[in-house]
Amino acid sequence: MDQLPADLAALLALLPQADLYRASMRCSSPFTRRVSRVWCLKGRRGQRLVEAPGDNRKVYGFGLLDWRDGWFDGRVAPGRTADVFCEQVRAAVARSKRRGRVALVITDNLRAHTAAGSLLVRSMLAELKEQLYLVYTPAYDPDANRIEWLWRISRRVVTHNHQRRDFALLVTDVEAHFQALTLAPEEVLCHIGSPFAPDKATPQPQTLAA
Repeated sequence: MDQLPADLAALLALLPQADLYRASMRCSSPFTRRVSRVWCLKGRRGQRLVEAPGDNRKVYGFGLLDWRDGWFDGRVAPGRTADVFCEQVRAAVARSKRRGRVALVITDNLRAHTAAGSLLVRSMLAELKEQLYLVYTPAYDPDANRIEWLWRISRRVVTHNHQRRDFALLVTDVEAHFQALTLAPEEVLCHIGSPFAPDKATPQPQTLAA
């Protein structure tokens, strides 16, 4: 019990009037090709050759979603910048305000997400007091935030794609992927294992005609 945060009771009391969001900046898409789970013969002769484009640029994906209904906001940036994170959080606060609710955002301890590490976050928290509550996952367990599960899908769809030879096209792929997630809230809930995800219809066994 001594490891529980002091404000836990107050945060739990907020839940009936709060939208619970999860935010993360973990989706990085490097232009350098990745090889994962590929079997090769032992020795240099058996190693798989991977085309190297000579360009190691990256694009970072920022995601924020509603734990209950799957509303998703995805954005891209060239770096781990606090301004994009703040834009997303402000969008969530504005959405919740229209719904007559406050925004409770669970995120990780990346410096760009904390008041101690970013002046922009500190200013945002002061401005949106009583409308926004940031809750941080333990530093020793960043995967405690279920939005991390969503990045598994993003890696498979975008990061591990070996078809693009132009970096701009890779960025377009990330943006298109985020747009697809925006249009599929039920799938988002299923991907992150939310208890609010819709039950999949169980197929009924077919009976053979006599």
